[in-house]
Amino acid sequence: MAAGVVFSLLAAVVLNAGNLVQKHAVSALPEISARRNRHLIRTLASSREWMAGFILCLVGVALQIMAFALAPIPVVQSIFNAGIVLLLVFSRVRLGERLGRIEWIGLAVVVASLIAISASLSETANSVGLAGSGLRVIVAVIPTLAVVALVVAMIRKGGGRAGFHYGVAAGLLYGAAALGTKGASTLVVRHGLIASVPVILTSVYPYVFLVFSVMGMLIYQTGLQRYRISVVGSMSDVVCSTYLVAVGMVVFSESLPKDPTTLALRLGGFVGVLLGSVLVAGGGRRESVAGLPPIESDLGIGSVLVAEVDSHSVRTIEERVSGTRADRSS
Repeated sequence: MAAGVVFSLLAAVVLNAGNLVQKHAVSALPEISARRNRHLIRTLASSREWMAGFILCLVGVALQIMAFALAPIPVVQSIFNAGIVLLLVFSRVRLGERLGRIEWIGLAVVVASLIAISASLSETANSVGLAGSGLRVIVAVIPTLAVVALVVAMIRKGGGRAGFHYGVAAGLLYGAAALGTKGASTLVVRHGLIASVPVILTSVYPYVFLVFSVMGMLIYQTGLQRYRISVVGSMSDVVCSTYLVAVGMVVFSESLPKDPTTLALRLGGFVGVLLGSVLVAGGGRRESVAGLPPIESDLGIGSVLVAEVDSHSVRTIEERVSGTRADRSS
């Protein structure tokens, strides 16, 4: 169990460090959009700094697989969400993003919740779920796409909470991808670290992870370029964790502690982490992008999920905005 906690902490540090590097990289890149999928991928791949962040994220995923193999999903995700603390501290130091009073309160709630999670840890109260299957994972992730489509529809309507919605959509997709990560961890436990590699590659798990991670990345990177990382990043983490705990425990038949006190500490700690993270994400000022009104490319994620907008308009939103920008520059 102690090893699982260590791997969770390492995964949180490495993944959030990767997120920070990616945020800094996309801020300096030309405008990207999840709607223009090929252009987005080419632009990101051309940045050495972004690729360095991407490699850090891959290392973090590998560490998370080991964490899932050694500790229950709620424990791993609660500790992993402690990475939000690091994310926000790094944001202030490196990116100049300030935290308000409500955000600091949320941060304190996260820390207190992690203490409760730590108090719930014991060898007799920790059951790692290993009963999942590829079919169960597929059945779980298909409806997730429908929910993501609804969130995307909200993004397309515009409004001041678009950063929040970008985080929610990315979190759902990353949560579905994490089911693949958890599934791979079950094969590691059954077959051993080395012997499990060919078994994992012939299973559905890495491909679920790949497909949903790519879709999540398209949304997440677009959101990072336009909104505060403390909003997009923290909401993505919160939604991903909630999804994985709620769905993953069912898919992999993972049980909760039977002792009432231990159960209360663990569930209370997990809920506290989520609540504190929501306070952190929602406590800041209403996000906006000065000088960049909503354009068509901001309002969808391509042919993967939604149809094109303005199909009945002679002149698209993007063309109108481009004209406005040209007028301003002249």
